Amino acid sequence: MFWRKKKKFTDHAIAYIKASNPEGGRVIELPPEATPVVRRYSDDLCICYTVDCSKHYEYVQECHLPLDGIDRDELHRIGLRNLRALVAQREARVQPYQGVFAFLMRGDFEASVILLDDLWDGEFRQFVTGEYAAAIPARDMLAFCDSSSAVGIAELQRIIERVQPTGDHLLTKTIYVRRDSRWQPRGV
Repeated sequence: MFWRKKKKFTDHAIAYIKASNPEGGRVIELPPEATPVVRRYSDDLCICYTVDCSKHYEYVQECHLPLDGIDRDELHRIGLRNLRALVAQREARVQPYQGVFAFLMRGDFEASVILLDDLWDGEFRQFVTGEYAAAIPARDMLAFCDSSSAVGIAELQRIIERVQPTGDHLLTKTIYVRRDSRWQPRGV
């Protein structure tokens, strides 16, 4: 007899970059099992995991891990795999713009693409030969250039200034540079 494996909630998780301490954000106390799973990314960013429930997104909570029999590292692998699949599904593209390249994907996960090493090490290499510099001022924005391009860096800064402080789902004012396969704040 053929048995089909039942899908778990966490099987649908998508890695999602988020501001660690959004300015003006409310602090809500939750029981430990109801808190979202959070992975530190940098001083101002973290990674959460969200599931598309058709009309809204739900965060993966700590209680989902033991229920689904996985740990945080497995959740992270699942989240990255599903983010990569979303990029392919939404027919993402890179568009030149004022000395930088904008990553467009029709959605809420553009900034999260900063997590996909395979894109930066592979497909995006056609646009930048040196170190990358990137701005992710809001969840639906990702722009990048060669870190040695003064024109590109100036445009990344202008993009950040246009979006901050009134944009929706703000992330960071920091320009990140990719060195040794890791993103770090520019100037560090």
